[in-house]
Amino acid sequence: MASGRKLRAYVNIPTYMGHSNIHTLTITNISLSGCFLRTDMWLDSGTKVSLGVPLEGGRVLELAGRVVRQHDEPKGYGISFIALPDEERRELALLIAETME
Repeated sequence: MASGRKLRAYVNIPTYMGHSNIHTLTITNISLSGCFLRTDMWLDSGTKVSLGVPLEGGRVLELAGRVVRQHDEPKGYGISFIALPDEERRELALLIAETME
């Protein structure tokens, strides 16, 4: 993979994990390789997560990832996306591009 600046969008996207809205989760920055997830819930390093990101038109972009870093301030986790199919990768690239404009 060529080195260079990764496209990263600084956002404030309320999201949910799995099929519940029990915890407040917010994606504060996102790239094609991962995101920062701000949350008060506890997640162990290596934990697999499934995030639902709301898109225009009521659609939801489902992203699978794994916890790779824990941050204390702001409290949250670095998530690395895993197995991102082409369609989801395109949707994510569009979301990042629209946010950066």
